[in-house]
Amino acid sequence: MMTKLLSGVKDGKTDKLPHAWLFSGPRGTGKTSTARILAKVLNCEKRKGIEPCNECEMCREISAGTAVDVIEIDAASNRGIDEIRELKEKIRLAPMRAAVKVYIIDEVHMLTTEAANALLKTLEEPPENTCFILCTTEAEKLPETVVSRCTRVVFRKPTPAEAVGSLERVIEGEKIKAKKEGLEMLVKAARGSFRDATKFLEQVSLFAGEVTEETVKQVLGVMTTDDAREFTDLVEKTELKKSLELIERLDKQGVNLRRFAESAAEIWREKLLNSAGKNQAETARLLSWLADMDTAYEQMKSSVLPQLPLEVFVVKVCGGGQQSTTTKPGPVEKTGVQETAETKPEKKEEKEEKKDAVKPEEPQPAAAATAGGAFSLADLEGKWAEILKSVRPMNHSVEALLRSTKPIAFDGEKLELEVFYKFHKDKLETEKCRTIVENAVKEIFSVAVVKLYLKLGQGKKKKEELSADAVGQDIVKAAEEIFGVEAV
Repeated sequence: MMTKLLSGVKDGKTDKLPHAWLFSGPRGTGKTSTARILAKVLNCEKRKGIEPCNECEMCREISAGTAVDVIEIDAASNRGIDEIRELKEKIRLAPMRAAVKVYIIDEVHMLTTEAANALLKTLEEPPENTCFILCTTEAEKLPETVVSRCTRVVFRKPTPAEAVGSLERVIEGEKIKAKKEGLEMLVKAARGSFRDATKFLEQVSLFAGEVTEETVKQVLGVMTTDDAREFTDLVEKTELKKSLELIERLDKQGVNLRRFAESAAEIWREKLLNSAGKNQAETARLLSWLADMDTAYEQMKSSVLPQLPLEVFVVKVCGGGQQSTTTKPGPVEKTGVQETAETKPEKKEEKEEKKDAVKPEEPQPAAAATAGGAFSLADLEGKWAEILKSVRPMNHSVEALLRSTKPIAFDGEKLELEVFYKFHKDKLETEKCRTIVENAVKEIFSVAVVKLYLKLGQGKKKKEELSADAVGQDIVKAAEEIFGVEAV
């Protein structure tokens, strides 16, 4: 597209060129670099067609950033109306040395509304021999009136082959030793950014000499696609211990765990698209995992231990924090009389007498607690996801704790949750956490008073859960550090 637009330069008819350009696209795709090249095209003294020579004085000054007639402005730092008014005053001045005065405004979407409107006036009536190049990653935030005054060029992420080809040109010019597998790993780490890929190449070559898969992993701490696939396979098999060990290994290697979470989510997203409409159970499971992974991903931004939200996700999915429903019953309190599993069997005559004396069915304690209220446990369960979402912006840690609890009763005033670890219960019982939970429930159900009650889960755990607890010691230690309590 740009080649066609620049055909006027080839014929020496620069007055027919657009006076305002809008370069939009993802970060690191070459928008600002292309703007500088365009400035060279417009001002090169020895260009051949539309190719700047990169040797004349103007080309060298533009490359060095010292050309007085090529002005780069960071709109993120100069976003106000006063800065744009000052710019309008300077625009009136003719170029000092260049044929065309070029203004490159980076991150132009950061301008205030007033500043954007002031810029619009200049774009509508541009001075002679002046060119504006607006660069942005978020063109949708610009006023439509500004966009309509520009010739728009959309930059897209390169394909892996294109990105590798770009790096190969760099290593050829800089005489860097590199293997193609190493370049491919750099491209994956850069996630479609030419700029990041070039920076990574420079970093690895500086510290390791040759760019190979191994040196890239050592210097950048990147994970391979195999790591993400191994993780998703382990989670799907509920291999709690191995999943946690993999996270710990990657963390020690310095891997960016948020990027790792992105890769795992991409794998599950691909499976979700393949299963949609074919396997309803599989689709539901993947949707649940992706939602929980998204929560963990957001929490990793502010977590004291970046790996903790990912570990909590694994424990939740693999069942390490759940209570068995098949365990033998322990002591049960019923109508004020404590019965145990060791109670002796009643004689046949006693059973017959009691059978005759049985009264009409009476509600169980939990049912009685909810029957007289305006809401029920089913109402709470139906709104549970909404409650978690409401708690999240107030405190990520409280939301994570709530995800490991089980609602067991609610009547519109009394909220009862079952927790499975004492340090979870102690933390939720603090005034700060209790208030956050109660306020969230009050807001969701529009009630005046909510009281939170916590019950520590009872009963023996399944054998595999006991094993899961043993291998989850790293998470317990992390929780102890965050919450300042001792796990029991």
